[in-house]
Amino acid sequence: MFSTGSKYFFGISVLGAVSFAVYMLLIGESAIGATALFGLVAAAGLLTALVLFTRDGDAGEEGVAASTAAPTPSMWPLIGAIGAALLLVGTITSAVVTLLGIVVLLAALVEWTVLSWSERASSDASYNASLRKRLLNPIEFPVLAAVGLGVVIFSFSRVTLAVEKSVGATAFIVVGALVLAAGVLFSLRPNLKRGIVIGVCVIGAVALVAAGIAGLGVGVREELVLAKEEGHYTHQECGAEESEHFDKLPLEVISATASVDSTISLVDGKLVASVQGIAGEQNSITIPRSNPTNIVFYNASEGEYRLVANLGKKMVTDGVNEDVIQCTQLIPQGAKQLLTLTIPKPAMAGKPYTLTVPGLAGQSIEVIVP
Repeated sequence: MFSTGSKYFFGISVLGAVSFAVYMLLIGESAIGATALFGLVAAAGLLTALVLFTRDGDAGEEGVAASTAAPTPSMWPLIGAIGAALLLVGTITSAVVTLLGIVVLLAALVEWTVLSWSERASSDASYNASLRKRLLNPIEFPVLAAVGLGVVIFSFSRVTLAVEKSVGATAFIVVGALVLAAGVLFSLRPNLKRGIVIGVCVIGAVALVAAGIAGLGVGVREELVLAKEEGHYTHQECGAEESEHFDKLPLEVISATASVDSTISLVDGKLVASVQGIAGEQNSITIPRSNPTNIVFYNASEGEYRLVANLGKKMVTDGVNEDVIQCTQLIPQGAKQLLTLTIPKPAMAGKPYTLTVPGLAGQSIEVIVP
């Protein structure tokens, strides 16, 4: 029943399964050793099945006809093994690696199956090859193009994140010029040898991927790491002083299509409010609860100022509260900027919501939320 070779592989499979069970019970199911033993059991079991199926490669007394065509060499078994390795590694690293292993395994299974089927379609090898191409090329080419484009984009992004901004812009220009030059050369010399064209493309792709790997090793440049840690581009700095990041390139105009509810103007150091549909200057504005409301801040005074909305406090943790504020950027005289407020509840008694300008004492507009 069992061939000589299958007995060895069967013994390894049984020993690996027992070791895996003991390891799981005594050490822990999340340990790396359990994953390694599981991989050993799976590999030994597959080899056992293959050796049993082929009977140790013994063709028997009948032999094989000399005219029988040999199967086409295929890379898909190797790719399938890589997918299985990724699947195992993903169980101890991350779900992304596991998903990648599953995708690679499925792709290898489909490709290998279609290749095996096409080889038996007829006795004509060229017809079989064309049959496989007609079936899989419409799927392979878009997928390979998408994967290649993704690799190029990811590699170049690692480079631009690792180097200075000016160097990244220069790299974009240089690489774009090289690609354009190569395209012009190929179009003007259509009789170039195919090997030359393939060689140029492969060298360029390998160089870009190598640069991406190098950029990945270097990491993100320091200013981006600092910005991510401190949230320079996500939190507002609403003091009277200029913020290095929040006040960079301030908006000084508003869209003509903006739906404006009120306009807060700073005129000669005095803060006044103008409400749509109400004549004259106001000392307070009313905005609906839980609805986004657009307020325009117009700086008509000399200097740079910002409008700050003081919206009470919120609880961060038990016993710890923090001020809720929103503000515009610092804008110069004659500039306008939009401030959008969404207030979920009215102010507490004795603590009204207000609009103020840092650096100007005694100037405020009350915000009433019904």
